[in-house]
Amino acid sequence: MHKSNEKYREITIDKGGGGDSDSPHRDASKFPKVMNRPIHPPIETHFLLPPLPRKEAEKPSSSGLKSVLSYPLKVRDSLKKLGKSKSMERILEGTHDPKDEQIVQSFRELLFLEDQFPAKHNDYHTLLRFLRMRDFDLQKAKEMFLNYLQWRKDYGEFKFIELVEVKKCYPHGFHGVDRSGRPVYIERVGMVDLNALLQATSIDRFVKYHVSEQEKTLNLRYPACSIAAKRHIASTTSILDVKGVGMSNFSKPARYLFMEIQKIDSNYYPETLNRLFIINAGSGFRMLWKVLKAFMDARTLAKIHVQIEAFNFLYCIRWH
Repeated sequence: MHKSNEKYREITIDKGGGGDSDSPHRDASKFPKVMNRPIHPPIETHFLLPPLPRKEAEKPSSSGLKSVLSYPLKVRDSLKKLGKSKSMERILEGTHDPKDEQIVQSFRELLFLEDQFPAKHNDYHTLLRFLRMRDFDLQKAKEMFLNYLQWRKDYGEFKFIELVEVKKCYPHGFHGVDRSGRPVYIERVGMVDLNALLQATSIDRFVKYHVSEQEKTLNLRYPACSIAAKRHIASTTSILDVKGVGMSNFSKPARYLFMEIQKIDSNYYPETLNRLFIINAGSGFRMLWKVLKAFMDARTLAKIHVQIEAFNFLYCIRWH
């Protein structure tokens, strides 16, 4: 284990003996711990490819990554025109663990018995995410997945025409990738103007916008990042800057919005979070955090780092 210099003492960096931090052969007990709970290995450990030669593994240009993250629909159209080569398909699909394939197949068979299993949702990666969220308990995963299918009936195509205005009062977006090639999502929560946000849009529309962005991330951003990194990418590293946030910010609308998004992400987009860094957490936020934790499941909490002191965004991206 190796730690950064003293001012980052609350964040543990595991060098993994010089190897890749996502290697599935690492001793699980050596994963860094947050709030005395072990961090679950990233979902990408299920799809690791053999190491690439140094030249092939070079990172794409920053301008290319900006296009990938900021304009996912253009990336989708480009992928359609190019088609999929065998190497590209291998990267997008990832290498399946035989044990995973066996339990995913058992899960498929269980869902087919329900006669509620649309072909478009018969996706290996999606099924594996739900299984992981329920610790590979088939019955619990089935219940969760069927609830997800029912929920999806209420969501169709959605256009968030007020996005430009919303971003002025709610700064957020994707910015580059972490060292493993995962997309990095950043929110400046301390700069949110909730009154202006509610004038620009409604909470219901913002929640639908969040769902549409989750869909873009699954269907466009992850595939594009996978191709750029030459490895299967299936999760996001997130950073929340909570400078100045405290109990007074947790108004009734803010509370409802938080709970709705938390419910959606946990129940319908499981295992898409790699790690969440909450940075610049002052005393006010630490009081608020005690309240927020009560609404979050233990598996998600185990992936969250709360950093009290001033913190460098770049540190999160480079080392996690």
